[in-house]
Amino acid sequence: MHIHFLAYLLFCQAFLACQQAPEKILPQAAGIVFQPTDARQQDPEKAGPPAANIVFRSADGGQTWQDVSAGLPGDLQVRGVFAGGDEVLLGAESGVYRSNTAPVAPIWEKALFLNENITAIFPGRAGPYACSYWNGFFQEILPGIWEPVHTAMKDKMVHTVLETPDGTVFVGCDSGIFKSADGGKTWKQVFAEGMVTSLVASDDVLVGGGFRGVLRSTDGGEHWGWVLTEDGMALKTGRIGGNFVAITSGFGPPGAETTHPVGLAANRLRSSTDGGKTWQRMDESLSAALFSPALSIKNMDARWSGLPRAINDIEQVGEYLFCSLEAGVFRSADQGKTWTLVLPSYDGKSFEMTKLGNVIFAVSINAGC
Repeated sequence: MHIHFLAYLLFCQAFLACQQAPEKILPQAAGIVFQPTDARQQDPEKAGPPAANIVFRSADGGQTWQDVSAGLPGDLQVRGVFAGGDEVLLGAESGVYRSNTAPVAPIWEKALFLNENITAIFPGRAGPYACSYWNGFFQEILPGIWEPVHTAMKDKMVHTVLETPDGTVFVGCDSGIFKSADGGKTWKQVFAEGMVTSLVASDDVLVGGGFRGVLRSTDGGEHWGWVLTEDGMALKTGRIGGNFVAITSGFGPPGAETTHPVGLAANRLRSSTDGGKTWQRMDESLSAALFSPALSIKNMDARWSGLPRAINDIEQVGEYLFCSLEAGVFRSADQGKTWTLVLPSYDGKSFEMTKLGNVIFAVSINAGC
C-alpha cells in the first residue's frame, strides 16, 4: 500500500514538474494570432522586470490570445489562479498578485502584507482564500488585509478550500477534510482517510478528490464515501455545464494499475451526470488531439513524441470546452468530440484556466509546494 501511494506521489510530481519559462511562444498554431501586450501602456512605477508567457487572455472563444504578463516579475513562479468580481489573482512563491481586467493592459500589483508561498486561491463569501502549503490558509477580509483562518486547525498542509452558500468552510489537507461552521474558530475533522486535494459542491452534494479517487457526501459534509477508485488518485474535481468532472491519475487501485500501451500511466477525465454517483470517461478523443498533426509545428520539442497525454485542467466558456494538456490548451466546439490546439506550450509547464464571463485566462503554472 505504501509503495503504491508513493507511486501516486511520484506520478503527481512528474505530472506537474516545474521547468524554466521560454523566451517566446511560436506565433502560429491552428490559425491563432497572438497579440503581445505593450508594457509601456502600464504604470512604469508599478511595472516589474520584463515578463512574458505567464498569463494569456482570450475574449473571442480562444481564437486569439493576448499575453497580459507585462508588469509581473519575469521569473514569477505561479502556483494557482482565481478570477472573481472584476479581477484576476495569481498565487505565487512570493505571495499574491492581482490585476483588474482592463481590455488593453491589466495592471498587476502585489499584495503588500501576504508574503507566504501561495499554492492555490479559492473564492469566499467575504473575500478570496489563499492557501500556503505548510502554513495553512488566509482570507482577504478587507482590500489588502489577509487574516489567517487555520489557527485552530491541527493540519496546516492545506490543498483546497470550499465555502458553501451557508458559510460552512471545508478544507482539504494531507490528513483529510476539516469542517468549520463558525468562520474558522473551531474545526471538526469529518474525513480522515488520507490526503484530499480538491473540493466542489453542487446543491446538497459535495465531491472531493483524494489519494484513492473521488469521494462524495450528501449530508452536509458530515460523512464521506468513495464513489470512484478504479482510476486511482483524483488530481482535480470541478463542475462543467452543470455536471461534476474529475481528472484522475489513471494508475488504478492498488494491485490493478492501468498503464499506457508504452508502459507509462495516462491520466483520465471523467464526468458525472447524476450528482457524482456514477462516472463516465470523456477523454477518448483527447488522445487524437494530443498527437494531432497540429503538434508537428517547426521547433516543436521532440520530448512530446510518444508521451502519454497529461490532462491538467478543463473549463467551459460559452459554447466551447477548453482542455489543458501537456502540449497546451485545446478547444472543442462539439462537446469534446473533436479538439483543436489553440494555445501551445513549449516549456513543459501546464496551463491552469479560469474565466470571467466570456473571457478565459490561461496561466502557466509552476506546480509544487
